[in-house]
Amino acid sequence: EEVGIPQPSNGSKLVVTTRMLDVCRYLECREVKMPTLAEQDAWSLFLEKVGRDVLNYPDLLPIVESVVEQCAGLPLAIVTVASSMKGITNVHEWRNALNELSRCVRGVTGLDEKVLQQLQFSYDHLNDERVQHCFLCCA
Repeated sequence: EEVGIPQPSNGSKLVVTTRMLDVCRYLECREVKMPTLAEQDAWSLFLEKVGRDVLNYPDLLPIVESVVEQCAGLPLAIVTVASSMKGITNVHEWRNALNELSRCVRGVTGLDEKVLQQLQFSYDHLNDERVQHCFLCCA
């Protein structure tokens, strides 16, 4: 009900998620604001997806915390980044991931730089060229 899908539904419904209000206005969608995750919830979700064993490496913790910060409380970013880092215990790889997420993206009009960085990170960490192609088609 809250997002505009009453029960029973007699046809298809489309839920659009966006961070740009203009998209909602253009599509004449019903706007439902969803806040980003609180810091503790973001940390819990990240640990759930990356694996709690990362806590066994004290050298990694400050870097892991910074990586979680870069995800800015966005659940999809947290799940994607954490999943791509699962099982990695090398501090250099974590620093590299943090650098990739932190680098500045310029020249893309209308897109939040943070979102673009997270998408780029996700794409770069797909190890199969076919999956990368699928990612680009979906994008």
